[in-house]
Amino acid sequence: MPGSRHKILSHVFSGFSEKMGRTKVLDIGTQAIETPLKRCLTTFDITLLGIGHMVGAGIYVLIGTVAKEMAGPAIILSFMLAGAASMLAALCYAEFGTRIPKAGSAYVYTYVSVGEFWAFVIGWNIILEHMIGAASVARAWSGFFDSMFDNVIRNTTVSVLGELHETLLGKYPDVFAFFVCLLHACILGVGVKTSSYMNSFLTLVNLGVMTVIVVAGYYYGNSDNWSSDGGFMPFGTTGVIAGAATCFYAYVGFDSIATSGEEAKDPAYSIPVATIIAMSVVCTGYVLVSGALTFLVPYWSIKPDAAFPAAFAGLELHWIKYLVSVGALCGMTTTLFGSLYSLPRCIYAMADDGLVFKFLAKVNKKTQVPMINLAISAFMCALIALFFDLEKLVEFMSIGTLLAYTIVSASVVILRYRPTNRGLVRDSSSLLEIPNSQADSFEMDMGGRLKPSYKFLEPFLGDFEPGNVVCISIAWFTCSTIVLCVYIQFWFNIQHVNWMDVIVLSILVSDLLICIFVIEAHEQNSTELPFMVPHVPIIPSLSIICNIVLMANLNLLTWIRFLIWMVLGLLIYFLYGIHHSKENDVTSYSVLLSSSEAGKTPWGAINKSRKRMKTDDDRKPIIDNEEHADNGYYH
Repeated sequence: MPGSRHKILSHVFSGFSEKMGRTKVLDIGTQAIETPLKRCLTTFDITLLGIGHMVGAGIYVLIGTVAKEMAGPAIILSFMLAGAASMLAALCYAEFGTRIPKAGSAYVYTYVSVGEFWAFVIGWNIILEHMIGAASVARAWSGFFDSMFDNVIRNTTVSVLGELHETLLGKYPDVFAFFVCLLHACILGVGVKTSSYMNSFLTLVNLGVMTVIVVAGYYYGNSDNWSSDGGFMPFGTTGVIAGAATCFYAYVGFDSIATSGEEAKDPAYSIPVATIIAMSVVCTGYVLVSGALTFLVPYWSIKPDAAFPAAFAGLELHWIKYLVSVGALCGMTTTLFGSLYSLPRCIYAMADDGLVFKFLAKVNKKTQVPMINLAISAFMCALIALFFDLEKLVEFMSIGTLLAYTIVSASVVILRYRPTNRGLVRDSSSLLEIPNSQADSFEMDMGGRLKPSYKFLEPFLGDFEPGNVVCISIAWFTCSTIVLCVYIQFWFNIQHVNWMDVIVLSILVSDLLICIFVIEAHEQNSTELPFMVPHVPIIPSLSIICNIVLMANLNLLTWIRFLIWMVLGLLIYFLYGIHHSKENDVTSYSVLLSSSEAGKTPWGAINKSRKRMKTDDDRKPIIDNEEHADNGYYH
């Protein structure tokens, strides 16, 4: 009896392991994947969507804080460093947007390359990122608008509803932010094209205001502000790096470009072009605007809450002060649009795959927008904006973002070295499946195999399946980077370096270099895409390092909150998602086919499973009669 229980438990846990590691199979032979969403966005629309999502509250609030408290005039260098780190991740997103033009962004990319469990983890954290992002911007929008009228709204709300006295909650319930969030959601519900027109207009207005700020700042500024009282780098190199870690979050939002994959007219072209243009424009804008501020006034006299209005008011340039206020409201509006646009698309992708409740994937036939999904997500964002003190939660959303960037960067390496011409055997390592009869006609793909000049490694690595060594190497590289960053953060003291520090750091750095060497020793596959990240595996590896360095600097309380959020998500996955996943039906269908070939399963059971697949998964099997049954291919 104990032996039977052991076998049953072993079977159950092995089944769970296989399900958690299964990957999503997509027919990417055609660039325009069929979708119930409306393909209407041009490259121009998507570019302005990305710019609008990134250039918002950050440029009018973040710049003043970083310049005064962290970097001084050297905030220019901080934005350059943060922009370079963000561009590394953005290039990886651009390749995936070309490879897999679907809604869901990093969630889908992880699903097709790493596996279902990690895809759910990423998707769940992207939901958190956009939810808190939208709520924080709604609260900032409310506060900025209220400040233009001497805080009439806040004073009225406090007199009617009173104050909140809990530690994690705001000082008062921000009713205005609640309705601001719902209003933006209603505009998005009209249709993606209509909302994109509004987003594009407001983004262009914001860019125009930024241009005025730059021209006026350098025209009326004084070069002495960059040289007096500590000079250009009053806080030293440490301040520049600390400022870069904070400025990094100003670039969060470019993933909304990848989220538009199912609504872009030509995603294979638009997504990489829009990503590179948006990142270049935003990085240049941040550098010029931050430089103009510190050139206009001394960094120590900056007022963080209203940096630009106060600076221009001090020079009696009141017309620019009011122009900046208009630009700030436009910028925060487009940022709120970006978060509320991306959030329901990510939930839609997860619901469509069956990992969260399927009713969230329903799309309105008239507007071609997931209306139920949008309504629920907007209401949740509005509730958070109503009650919570978001200054304590902004750092919380960064964990999910950085984790997504890390796994997407690793996934680029995995897919570059994965063979593309495997036969039709459904396993967790195949992204695109090809019938054996067709695979024989293909030229042998050397992806994942050792290069001829590295054949001396064959005795050590020759027993692995093609591509598996690269997967292990990039996973080991990521783990070693985590250990290195944690060691430097908590145990390494540059002022008291001892022999143990030298040994540990040498081993860890050598470990990273060996991983890169092993990956480089293998051939990439023959897949050709309109856009591909250059210098793989170097650029994705640098992206992984940058993201983990920033994650290591987050405080303990942030990690505790993250774990609580993850526990809630894992309950949903293990109690619902793992059983209702579309890939669960496909896997069951493949098992039935294998059993039938061995004479163990009647064709009636296969036909029943096939019908369930066609209903739940919208996949059309090519098995129409028993004549084709031996092949068992499906699209």
